Amino acid sequence: MPPQATAKRLSLETVVVWALLAVVIVAAVAVTPWNAVPSAATKAFVIGAGAIIALALYILARLGRGSVVLPPALLLGALWLPALAYLLSAAFSGAGFSAAAFGAALDTDTFGFILAATVLGSLFALSPRRAEEFKRLFSLFGWALGIMAALQILIVIVGQFAPGTIAPSFSLLGSLGELGSVAGLGLVLSLVALRTLALSPRRRAQLYVLGALLLVALAFANLTLPWVLVALAALALFVEAVMRRAPAGGSEELEGAALIEEDDAGPAGGERPLIAPLVVLAVALFFLIGGTLGNGLTTALHISSLNVRPSWQSTLATAGSVYRSSPVFGSGPDTFGAHWLLARNAALNSTVFANIDFTAGIGSVPTSFVTTGLAGVLAWVLFLGAFLFFGGRALLLRSPEEPLVRYALLASFVGFGYLALLAILSVPGPFVYALLFVFAGIFISAARYAKGAAQWGVVFGRSPRVGFVIVFCLTLLLLAAVAAAYALVERYVAVADLARAEQALAAGDTAGAAAAAQSSLSFAPSAAAYEAQALAALGQMNAIAGDATLSQAAAQQQFQAALSAGINAALTATQLAPADYTAWITLGNLYAAVVPLGVADSYDSAKAAYAKAGALNPTSPSIPYLLAQLEIANKDLPAAETALKQAITLSPSDTQAILLLSQLEVASGDLQSALADAKAAAYFTPNDPNVLYQLGVLEAASGDLQSAVSALSAAVAANPQFANARYLLAAAYAKRADYTDALAQLSAIAALSDDNKQAVAADIDALSAGENPFPANLLAASSTSLSQ
Repeated sequence: MPPQATAKRLSLETVVVWALLAVVIVAAVAVTPWNAVPSAATKAFVIGAGAIIALALYILARLGRGSVVLPPALLLGALWLPALAYLLSAAFSGAGFSAAAFGAALDTDTFGFILAATVLGSLFALSPRRAEEFKRLFSLFGWALGIMAALQILIVIVGQFAPGTIAPSFSLLGSLGELGSVAGLGLVLSLVALRTLALSPRRRAQLYVLGALLLVALAFANLTLPWVLVALAALALFVEAVMRRAPAGGSEELEGAALIEEDDAGPAGGERPLIAPLVVLAVALFFLIGGTLGNGLTTALHISSLNVRPSWQSTLATAGSVYRSSPVFGSGPDTFGAHWLLARNAALNSTVFANIDFTAGIGSVPTSFVTTGLAGVLAWVLFLGAFLFFGGRALLLRSPEEPLVRYALLASFVGFGYLALLAILSVPGPFVYALLFVFAGIFISAARYAKGAAQWGVVFGRSPRVGFVIVFCLTLLLLAAVAAAYALVERYVAVADLARAEQALAAGDTAGAAAAAQSSLSFAPSAAAYEAQALAALGQMNAIAGDATLSQAAAQQQFQAALSAGINAALTATQLAPADYTAWITLGNLYAAVVPLGVADSYDSAKAAYAKAGALNPTSPSIPYLLAQLEIANKDLPAAETALKQAITLSPSDTQAILLLSQLEVASGDLQSALADAKAAAYFTPNDPNVLYQLGVLEAASGDLQSAVSALSAAVAANPQFANARYLLAAAYAKRADYTDALAQLSAIAALSDDNKQAVAADIDALSAGENPFPANLLAASSTSLSQ
């Protein structure tokens, strides 16, 4: 039997339990609609900081109590196996330890996050030990879920009428994926409670209301995997309920029959209705089978979301390429994305996901198999296998007698299984991923009261030698927690400043971006911050080149300073993250920017940087396109054509490469090839006004005025303010002596602005007089300029 509380008093041990609950709740809702920092980084920071604070409180409580009590050591040891695999991978895979510990932004596939989640799970295994503490854990979890679901429903309703106040797709948990995962988990635990606990009518009604709210929240998220897991749980509970029901009308019809009975069939559940699991199962099947109806609901409410990740085939291909060189410890924590690019299928370039660089595989656990190697595979298999084996044995053969503890054991085991499947088959956010370790910890704590289980404790005063070792280790751990807290805060502030730098870059505020990037670097040097600094320098170079108010000497001095700072930052980024192709592209862009100025070695340096980026991301069409622009700046048009053909081979629908190749062919006098390429571009993007404009020019140059008018008219229809397209369309009309339509186009240009009105005034007068005012060579192919 678990120990019972003898008096109500606030002890440090109780504070630890409340602190753990606070960490879970704060981590769940650590997101706002206006937060500039990514919510995943904020949640990971809360989990890490909360684990450190709770650990410090636990150590102080144990030192104050003078004793320590441990649950089954085998399960507690299994909990630490993934963290050990990440530690070994960080140390021996060749990846930098700082990057392996924190990643780019406190990512989940890092040693630091797995360590924080493991510490949190261990504290849940060590701290709650009484029946009322288990009751408090699940009761508070239920209330938090109910409030979350009710607020989420309110957000969707308000968002329908006031989307400017809050978007209906905003999730209190940071994403609809997190919402669906947590709602499904809560729904499963509610069903377990209804089936296993003797509840008062009031409590049972509360659970029914909670289940209804969670069903609605799950419908809003409308994710297949949570629906499948909920359906399986509901089916299992329904079958279990039917098996435990007493025979209807008594057992008269069984008189004289030889009954097949098991020794421990468990208590009858006839007094517990079957309706709850049956309703949940029906609703889940409704959304799974009638998928279009669920999608229609989310679309109508403007809450649909896109959840994209690599397939099993792509994940296994990445794993195969990594295992050929680093089978034991993998590629290193948080390095999946770099190796996925090397194994990436070029067919993705023809899809809407062409520009997405995935940082994880089909699931979090399979991603870990890639980044931590066979050490990670062994760790996860032993971790999950130990819990499945001991959990099944405890529930089937050694179930505790205390009802609340029995429910805690069953609920934590079911929750652990649900979350483990999510981690294997999807990529949950940091909160849901950390819950996997939390539920493992709760299960360990409850398992100490299974029949035949053992826990052991040490009183420091009664065992001086063992006590000294434990106290010494706890003291060192307390000091380490302080150091870890300092490093974690530094890293989070650096991530926040980096987010500000990226926002400033997007807004064109290069000075603000440079200042924010420098602030980020002052807290924690990272390749991403150096890259942001380099991009800010490139923006400053462009601004200086276009500033007519600066003297030549001042402009040259400022330009040189920005160039030097940008190159130094980009070089540092490539040194910190040599496998990050974007850092090499940034370095190449800086060198390429000064190639037209004739700066020594700039062309060779830019070409080498682009080549390195291409080696890291061999299926990207954007890198050959950048190389083609570099060759144009170096006035090597045949080399530029070769690079563009490579880009088009990688992505036949790359219209920017097709158009640039068309312009090069015009420059070389190959009008027919240029026209064919322009038609190909228009085929892939039939509503792009720029593509249609280019096609119209080339059609006119080839002498096909009818096709030129059609293409230019389509360009004007796609963009009514496209003055250049209207002007050339007017010229085409005038060349056919259709002065009325030509005059209509020029009148539309004049209506756009006073400057335009003045520019076309003479042409309008000429057309009104029945004359063609346009130069004879206006529609010639030579009028097409090269894009650089």
